[in-house]
Amino acid sequence: MTTPAAGPAMAAVAGALLALAAAAAVLCSPAAGEDAFGSGSAAVGRGRRPVVPAMYVFGDSLVDAGNNNLLPPPAPRSVPPNGVDLPRTVSPRIGRYTNAYNLADIIAQQLGFKMSPPPYLSLTPLLNSYLLRGRGGANYASGGSGILDITGNGSIALRKQVQLFAETKATILRAGLVDGERLDDLLAQSLFLISTGGNDFDAFDNDVPMSQAPEFIAGMVTDYLNYINELYELGARRLALLDIVPAGCLPSQRAITANGECDSGGNSISQMFNALLRTEIAKAVVTSMPRLKYSVASLYNTYSDMIANPALAGLREVKRGCCGSGKFNGEVACTVASNLCVNRDEYLFWDMVHGTQAAYRWAVHAFFYGPTRDAEPINLAQLMSSMATATYSSI
Repeated sequence: MTTPAAGPAMAAVAGALLALAAAAAVLCSPAAGEDAFGSGSAAVGRGRRPVVPAMYVFGDSLVDAGNNNLLPPPAPRSVPPNGVDLPRTVSPRIGRYTNAYNLADIIAQQLGFKMSPPPYLSLTPLLNSYLLRGRGGANYASGGSGILDITGNGSIALRKQVQLFAETKATILRAGLVDGERLDDLLAQSLFLISTGGNDFDAFDNDVPMSQAPEFIAGMVTDYLNYINELYELGARRLALLDIVPAGCLPSQRAITANGECDSGGNSISQMFNALLRTEIAKAVVTSMPRLKYSVASLYNTYSDMIANPALAGLREVKRGCCGSGKFNGEVACTVASNLCVNRDEYLFWDMVHGTQAAYRWAVHAFFYGPTRDAEPINLAQLMSSMATATYSSI
């Protein structure tokens, strides 16, 4: 898939929503301390205050909370039975690419929110009155997107997602509900979450030979670090990166291997990217982002552990998708016409590429409390502890 990211029309609509929100927030802003997302996507949950002021989400369908369903065709949309197991209080129920909560939701829940912050394209004056105080956050992720601008088919590329965050910050400052110094402190204490890279591997199914994988992946990581540095310049100081799953073990890949086992080539490019990402971000923090605290959470290792020992996560099926058609339910995308399993909490994979809520919950628990194999150089719980006294510095 090589259609560029959604263009000026999408940006104009989103910008207009934020501008309208700025005016409305001044006229009818919530009382101090009130959670304006009380009935929305970032509502505080579990009877406790969030441990961060806000969460900002970037990336692909593993963390998209509904942006793609607000984009024009040909952006890939989430359709039923996606969201089948979400609580009925969640609206809209369609927009994620799994049976219930996705990785962004579950990480947000660990922080004390009810779920992911709202999709950027869904923002309204009422929802934005809280965001315009530097609270709650927003989700810019777009299913099918990647690090590279050419990845995706009408989705919002990572470059554009970062630009939209920059526009959000500018709008907050124009609204005048918080001053620049206070906003920088709030951003420094917030969590920035990114899940991206896997869709860029589509290039190996098209015009990039595997022999060029090292160069191709090096270019991906270089671009990725540039976008992370842009977020740093905009005020990000706490960052969680999700690495890439063992791509060769997805149902879509098992479906095309001769014996139905994992494709070693697919796994090798995931490993190559993940290793280089860890090396390069460690260098970048030393040379150009000295105030950044980060954790690289390993989807690769947590998925590998669930595949090797399903009982660890209470799973029974780790090869087939719960929803889909064809071999391993990995040949046809999940739709209302698909085969749909009943025991969804026992499956690792929801469809041909995405995980189930059950798998995501187990992985996120490992990201927060596991050893360096699951998250490095520190886990997400340690990253949260480092936020307790975080203040902004322009260094």
